[in-house]
Amino acid sequence: MNNGSGVLESLGLSSEGEAAKVLFTLLRDKVVSLDQIQESKKKVLSNSEKTKGLDNSSGIQKNTKGVNDRYMTRHIALRFHYDGATYNGLAQNVNVPDDNSVEKVLFAALQKTCLISSRSECGYSRSGRTDKGVSAFGQVVALRVRSAFPIGSMTEGDTLMQEDDLPKNSMQKVKCMVPVKPKKQKNKKKKSENEEETTETSVDESKMVEKVITEKDFAQSINNVLPNTIRVLGWSPVSDGFSSRFSTKSRTYRYFFVRRDLDLSAMEKGLDNMKGRHDFRNMCKMNCEEVDNFERVFIYGKIVTTAKRSDEKAAYADYTPCSTSSEPDGSDTYRQICYFEIKGQAFLWHQIRCIASVLFMIGKGLESPDIVTELLDIKKNPGKPNYPFAPDLPLVLHRCEYGNLRLGHSVKNLWRVCCDLESKWEELVLASERLKNGLFSIRDEAEVSSHDVVDFVNGVLAEKKKKQRKYEDLFGAEKSIVLPELKSDEHGIVSWNVALAYIFECTKLKPASERPTVQLHIPLMQRGRGTTYEEKIQAILSTDNTDGKGSSKRRREIYEQNIIKKKVSKEEDKAFYSGMAVEGGSGF
Repeated sequence: MNNGSGVLESLGLSSEGEAAKVLFTLLRDKVVSLDQIQESKKKVLSNSEKTKGLDNSSGIQKNTKGVNDRYMTRHIALRFHYDGATYNGLAQNVNVPDDNSVEKVLFAALQKTCLISSRSECGYSRSGRTDKGVSAFGQVVALRVRSAFPIGSMTEGDTLMQEDDLPKNSMQKVKCMVPVKPKKQKNKKKKSENEEETTETSVDESKMVEKVITEKDFAQSINNVLPNTIRVLGWSPVSDGFSSRFSTKSRTYRYFFVRRDLDLSAMEKGLDNMKGRHDFRNMCKMNCEEVDNFERVFIYGKIVTTAKRSDEKAAYADYTPCSTSSEPDGSDTYRQICYFEIKGQAFLWHQIRCIASVLFMIGKGLESPDIVTELLDIKKNPGKPNYPFAPDLPLVLHRCEYGNLRLGHSVKNLWRVCCDLESKWEELVLASERLKNGLFSIRDEAEVSSHDVVDFVNGVLAEKKKKQRKYEDLFGAEKSIVLPELKSDEHGIVSWNVALAYIFECTKLKPASERPTVQLHIPLMQRGRGTTYEEKIQAILSTDNTDGKGSSKRRREIYEQNIIKKKVSKEEDKAFYSGMAVEGGSGF
């Protein structure tokens, strides 16, 4: 029935817990049998399809047919990591047969371990949606899963166990009374020749047995069936109102890169110009059908570089400006691994990759750190200049922080995860050293003709001049260049190391992932601009719902559903997030 509270009132009962105690007493005293209750349940389910799946008022999964029939369910948060290079993104594309998403693999594992019956019935939420190629180490999701405790379990005080009574982790032992597990018996009697043998569940509900039960180690159970590219780190029970997305306090991303000749000091200044609340529409990809506010709070940004230290605990050190190209200990800073660490409340679509792209322009000396201030001034620059996203693979969702969530971890599971990560790290770092060995071998042993080197330089400079002619107003008139002399032996041969130094002196090029092709940089403020937000909205609303066709009509429908119908005031928005911030739980 829909009016559950009215039914309880008519029976003189004050709560569902009291009703459950009465039902348990009736079963224990054999006033009613389990078969009678099951028969009544079947009638109720057949008369009302609304009782299946989710309870619309609370978002909590009911114990209907499926893996959760005999066991309690509980709302938990999971923290996990995944290698984005292997997948087409986090979000599952439902009903797409060749979908290669993280969520598709995760839900398959959850169903295989009988922790959920389906995605639609587990109240699933995620903290951050990562795109194709992007990895995560601190992704958090929340969902309702099957517990190890059977329905009808009683505490030592003869009280029916509720979700709050369940242990907070897989190490805590709980002594309780549980119903005897039903035994399946074959019914060999046939009412007619056309009927087959059936199995019946027979149990005497008056029998309760005392047991000491521990909760499932959800992280380890799921990891047992997951590929090693996805690993659950820990879990925690959470309140019913907790949402992995809306309860998040902040998110931290890391973008890894090789230092090369980048000016890290200038890049740091660019990051500093982003701090605070700004409109980042010129540093993202606008999805106007879903977002109408492009203001985001940029809490901090910093650059971290690898540092060689005597203690292995500190593998990274915060960057401090250094004018030399190598460290005092002679380490190779040209191949030094660094990363941006950027923390904010929330981020826009492709915002981190746009920020990284602009910072690389600053680091190469192609743009000033003040370009950030220009891009954030949407009144002066309402349209985004055309520039590419930075590559996806180096980006990692590092951490999702909550005001009231403390995840628990088991030693056994973390040991296994760390072994997996150490194994993968060893494999890749050895591959890296093999490649570096090849580079140094070529540098020290290869020889080339000096004439070939000069021809290569002339070819690069000629290509550069050809491209500059198209933008003479930007680069000015051509200037003649006199090449310096390349000293060689009596046969006109030079080592590859000498050749590299000569090529760099003449062209400022070094072997890198960008290849030796000439790329002219057009200043961002002098590039073509994309359509403004207002122009995009005008294009969406100009489509008539009745006459519009195809994607244009769908865009308007999505816009009206997500923006117009769900529009709330700033006060309502603030109150909502304030309420969500206190939701959570602890695994300790």
